[in-house]
Amino acid sequence: MRYLFVLMGMVIIASSCSTMKSSSSTAPVSPQQVEKKSSSPEFIQTISIKGKQSIDAPPLVKSAGSVNTGQVDKSSIELASPVLLKYAILMNAPVEELNNDKLINFIDEWYGTKYRLGGEDKNGVDCSAFVQSFMESLYEIEVPRTSKEQYAQSQRIKKCQLNEGDLVFFHTKGKGKSVSHVGVYLRNNKFIHASSSGGVMISDLDEDYFTKRYVGSGRYK
Repeated sequence: MRYLFVLMGMVIIASSCSTMKSSSSTAPVSPQQVEKKSSSPEFIQTISIKGKQSIDAPPLVKSAGSVNTGQVDKSSIELASPVLLKYAILMNAPVEELNNDKLINFIDEWYGTKYRLGGEDKNGVDCSAFVQSFMESLYEIEVPRTSKEQYAQSQRIKKCQLNEGDLVFFHTKGKGKSVSHVGVYLRNNKFIHASSSGGVMISDLDEDYFTKRYVGSGRYK
């Protein structure tokens, strides 16, 4: 747990388009290592998500009149469940900001689900089917089945305009620029997707692999 406190204390959140940079310490992934590594620190993968505590407790918020000094709110950490701590690290966010229980529960239910082309459930899922489930479950928005269709029917937005629930698209097959992969943006340059090698996971847009293959971003209203 000591390591968690140190990492939580290093959270940096960019607030403008011109300065939006990842504060993740993850090493870049080269094209030769296509989706071979998780974007999360190795020890995070050992945090058990079985028998997890409920996170339906009241959201963790700062007390009235408190001053934000940029330091870790130790009281929030002590009250947080292991699940909240895990995703606070994976999303590089303060624990007290993760107050969307529905979002965290959904991510935790799917996290680690293996990839299966054409799959649409927790026995195996591909990237576009995972996005379909994410958008419908959390926002009651129906999106097309394939990543190409999801890209074509979404509203184009700039990378610096990304908000939670926006989609990010990539070309991952050959030298073409055709969309073949999609994920859902979370925060702090992090997005969740069904990786062909690692299953449902959280990655960083600034990883070398994704930077080179980024096609664009889309939004559904």
